[in-house]
Amino acid sequence: MKKHNQPAYVKALEERLAATEAENKLLKRKAEAFETAIQIAEKQFQIPILKKSGTKPSTN
Repeated sequence: MKKHNQPAYVKALEERLAATEAENKLLKRKAEAFETAIQIAEKQFQIPILKKSGTKPSTN
């Protein structure tokens, strides 16, 4: 195993963790926004957009 400058290595890992957590938070919010937009569109236009689980694919 490589030897690292311990304090610098730990700091780099902490920064990487913080950046990853921030990205994860952003992606969760983005997914929630898309889900909300889809739900609104389904209600407004009265059409199913999301495929329900357990349905068979169309054979067109």
